[in-house]
Amino acid sequence: MSSLHPDTNVTDKGLTMKSVIRNAAVASVAVLAIVSLAACASGSPSSSTSGSASKSTVYFGVSAAQTGQYAQYGQQFKEAFDLAVEQVNAKGGINGHPVALKYEDSQSDPKQSVAVAQKFVGDSSISLVFGDFSSAASIPASPIYTAGKLVQYGFNNSNPDFTAKGSEYQWSTSITTSASYQWTADYIKKQGIKSVGVTYLNTADWGIPAYNAFKTEAKKIGLKITDAQGVLDTSDDYRPSLSNAVVGKPQAFAHIGYGPDAAKIVTQLRAIGYKGTFYGGQDEQSFDGTPDAAGSIVGAQFLETNPDPAVQAFVKAFKKKYPNEADVTGFEAGAYDALNVAVAAAKAGGTTRAGILKGFKALKDVPSVVYGKITFDQTTRRVASPDLTPTILKAGKWIAHNG
Repeated sequence: MSSLHPDTNVTDKGLTMKSVIRNAAVASVAVLAIVSLAACASGSPSSSTSGSASKSTVYFGVSAAQTGQYAQYGQQFKEAFDLAVEQVNAKGGINGHPVALKYEDSQSDPKQSVAVAQKFVGDSSISLVFGDFSSAASIPASPIYTAGKLVQYGFNNSNPDFTAKGSEYQWSTSITTSASYQWTADYIKKQGIKSVGVTYLNTADWGIPAYNAFKTEAKKIGLKITDAQGVLDTSDDYRPSLSNAVVGKPQAFAHIGYGPDAAKIVTQLRAIGYKGTFYGGQDEQSFDGTPDAAGSIVGAQFLETNPDPAVQAFVKAFKKKYPNEADVTGFEAGAYDALNVAVAAAKAGGTTRAGILKGFKALKDVPSVVYGKITFDQTTRRVASPDLTPTILKAGKWIAHNG
């Protein structure tokens, strides 16, 4: 299950916009040092048309956290990517070309993601890059990928600016934070709730814009926000903010953030005696295993229990390959979809950098375990008409909610 986020989902992390802008400026300077290499790489002969390399490997790069505080997400992505690659190659690869991935550890840190981008752009074998986990790490690297004419597929990037302020080389299958939290406000209102208390991550590039989208929609539909408190995901004691947020006795409570911080917030919210429905959290271990998180509600892009045959085939294959993984979440599903979308683009347009871009512009109705089928809105370079499913956490599992 992914609530996007995405980042969900659910969902992606962020630093301040000031940091993003500063790193983007550094990235722009770095572009000048590699642009000539990039031109050579993007102009290399297509392996799909070269007779001497008819079975050459097609390489995709992955910029993700392998170490650091977001390594958990990088591991989830890797497991899904590796499963998808295995399946694609078992079916003949891309028109006979096997697919392989090159991983680089960005720690989902803007400084590291810029260095990774430079390396990938300078590697002529790379025809597309997945990543990064967070919009805050992806956006500063975008100018480098654009200069290198290398598609940057930020499949987990929910910040609208990733594509809105990017170029034709930035694409995402993540629902935007704006759309996600507009949906949340609408859904809360539809439950007959008239007032809500709110906490949100106080980050300029993610939390604040997400809260503004929620607030704007709430005002539009007549959902009263009794109080809203900006918080940091690094905090351990939210009780002062929570006490202020519930002093107006809201009927429900919404947290705009991620799983780990939501786990602490819902626990402390219950500890101070608040009993209203909690709207927030993510399908990840720290939140799912929090006793006080039971009954939480979010909008999901992916649900492991979805009876759709394609979803169940994916879940079965994933658990067979990784028997120690008890759950399959939207993070794995999003990565699995992304690999298959990239392969479809290469089949449609060719395996070069130019071919991949051409393919993305032509994709329509690509099978998806998240959306059913994926067609890109060519203006936004995001999924056209994404939808969310209400889900509730029961006994550590997210299930469809019909309330």
